[in-house]
Parts: sequence; C-alpha cells; structure tokens
Amino acid sequence: MVNMRIKPIALAVTLCAMGPAILTTPVSAAAVQEELTITQAKTITPQEEAVISSAGVKVLRHIAQARSDIRSQDVAGVKQELDQADKLLDIIQAGLPTTKVKDRIWVAKKHLEYENTEEVLPDLIPIYTSLDELVDRMPTNVARKHLDQVKSHLKAGDKEKAKESLDATAAAVQYTEVDLPINSTRQLVAQARADLNREAMDDADNALKTAEDSVVYLSIALDQPLFTAKALLWQTVMDVDAGDIKLARSDLQSAIGYLDIASQSDDKATKEAASQIIVRARELQSDLDSGADISSRVHHLWERTQALADRSIEYMSAGWARYRSDNPLKSDLIEAKLHLTNARIDLFTGHETGTASEELSLAGGFLDKAAEIALQEKMEQKVQTQITRLQKEVSDLVSDPTAGQASSYDALKQQLRNMIRTL
Repeated sequence: MVNMRIKPIALAVTLCAMGPAILTTPVSAAAVQEELTITQAKTITPQEEAVISSAGVKVLRHIAQARSDIRSQDVAGVKQELDQADKLLDIIQAGLPTTKVKDRIWVAKKHLEYENTEEVLPDLIPIYTSLDELVDRMPTNVARKHLDQVKSHLKAGDKEKAKESLDATAAAVQYTEVDLPINSTRQLVAQARADLNREAMDDADNALKTAEDSVVYLSIALDQPLFTAKALLWQTVMDVDAGDIKLARSDLQSAIGYLDIASQSDDKATKEAASQIIVRARELQSDLDSGADISSRVHHLWERTQALADRSIEYMSAGWARYRSDNPLKSDLIEAKLHLTNARIDLFTGHETGTASEELSLAGGFLDKAAEIALQEKMEQKVQTQITRLQKEVSDLVSDPTAGQASSYDALKQQLRNMIRTL
C-alpha cells in the first residue's frame, strides 16, 4: 500500500527575532499541507526544510530591499540589509547535516597547528560519530577511508599528511541540496558588498540579482523530484546491502515515481536522462521481484541519479537555470562534468567500458564547445589553458577508459567543479 506524507512548506517570518535560538529549539512555522501519492525521503529533513524555507524567504526580502536601497543611493541601508541576509544564511548553514562534520574537521586541523599528533587523535572520535549520523542520508564510505588515513598519519606523527587527509575527508562529505547554493549566495552577497565599497552600484545590483535566483532555489526548489529520487535510491542501496528486500522494493517503487515526474521536466537534458534512468530502475524492479542479485546495479543506478541531481544543483545554485544562455561557457562545463561523472560511474561501478567511452566522447564534445567560446570571448589565458588540458586528458581516455584510475577521473571532475564555481 502506498504511503502518504505531509510536506511542510514553511512561511514563518520571525527568524530574525529568534536568532541563533532556532538552531537548538524546534521550528515553529506555518505549513501548507499537501498530500503526495508516493513515499517521500530526502537528505534534508522536514524540520531542516522548514528552517531553510523560512530563512530563504527572509533572505530574499533583505536582498530585494538592498536592491531598492541601491536605486535610492542609500549605501548604509544596503549594507544593513546585507548584514541581515548574512545572519540568516548563518542560520541555514549551521543547521545543515554536513556542517557538523565539517566543523569538527576544522577543529582537528586547528589543533594540529599547536598540539602534538597524539593529542589530536581524540578529535577523530566525534568526526566518526558525525559520519555515522550521515550514513542514512548519503554515502560516507570514502570519507571514512580518508579519516582512517588521518588516524594512521597521526599515529605516525606526520602532521602534514594528517592535514591533507582531513581536507580529503571534508571534500568526501558530499554536499546536500543546499550546500552549494548557500556558498554561492554568500559569495554573491560578499561581491555586492565589495562593489559597494568601490562605489560600483550597478555591479552590486547585478550580483544581488543573481543572488536572488540562488535564494529562490533555497526557498522553493528543495522539492525537485530528482533530489527525492536520489535519496530514495540511496535508501534502496542500503536496503539491498542489508538484505531487506521488502523495504528495497518499496523504496525503489517510490524512487521510480519521482523519476517519472523528473522525466516530464521542461529541461531537455533532465528529461532525457531521467527517462533513461527509469528504464534501468524498472529492470532492477523486475529482477528484484525475481530474487536476482542487483547490488552492484542498484549502486550504479543511484550514482547516475546523483550525478544528474548534482548537475541540476550547479545550474540552479547561482541562477543559471533562468539565465543559462547568458553563460554558455559555464553551461558547457557543467554538461562536460556530468558526462565525465557518468563515465566514471559506468567504468568503476557498472563495469561498462563501452558506455564509459561514449560518455567520455560526449564530455569531450562539450569541452570542445567550451574551448571555442573561451577563444571567441577572449577569456583569460589561464581559463583557456585549463580547458585545453582537460580536452587532451579526456581525449586520451576515450579510446581506452581503463587507462585512467578512479583518482584520475576524480581529479578531472574536481578541476571542472572548481572552474564551474569560479566562472
């Protein structure tokens, strides 16, 4: 029987008065009740969503007022509104499930600056605990491996390697749906503040206009079906690995329902990719009912869905969903990263070398388009050089995807991620 779930959409407008207290007390917010016909599961809990939605609405109001103050040349008023926006962003970020582990990693790194390595070893205990708390929401196995390396380096007295592994642990804690747009919004607000200081009012307004798109994402886009499908597929992975076939069947069915919604998206790439994932999901559903072992294939399916959801996050986090045509270079890099990610998944999880090669070819095509745009737009030489290097490395992998290790693919993905975030 299909479960029903009430979805909260917070409308509270009293967060500023609450201040930091909201982080330690239950959220009180008006809610609109909406019935769903399929089970809902998220990396963001209903309480966290309430905080994000409420704070997002308030941030949007402060940014809109700041833009109004820009037009009336009220610099003091603009700065005051941006200060309020920053406070609300602090509230959102402090409540994210990934923040706790990253804060504890920061503490361990700070202790390494003045403590001996034996004294820092106890700092790892709460980090392990934080990772355990995240395991139901997202994969933490890679982060745990890096943390194990931290422990080894600390026992060996090697501070530098311990710091490197701590950084790797933090990087391996995969972001939730709101981590990236929160960071983008912070950067845009900071950019607007810098523009104000140099009296570039138009530039400040443009930065805040883009920030508004990011905040709209925070306040209303958490219900995107891809994110919920991703969370449900992760639950399916855990169900299968635990041998709970009945629960796996239920979670997989619910994931298919959300993927079906995603396949009706207005975005062509999302529509096509979700449709392909549904085909695989239904094949898995049939095999699951027959008692076949689907462990590796359900991992593969989840990773593919995660890659697609990540693409959506990168587009939406800084307003590119609405103004995608304004930055075709960034769009091409996002698409290249998606196909590179798919190639890694197909090769190392799905063991499908031919499909990996096809994905690498698609990634190379988008890099070629990016290179042309960078040349036409006379982008700085550093950007053109980075794209050229990526073109060569991806091209070398097309003929033999297995020539690269998993770490090589990860390094290429990280280069693309860095470019996407800084352009």
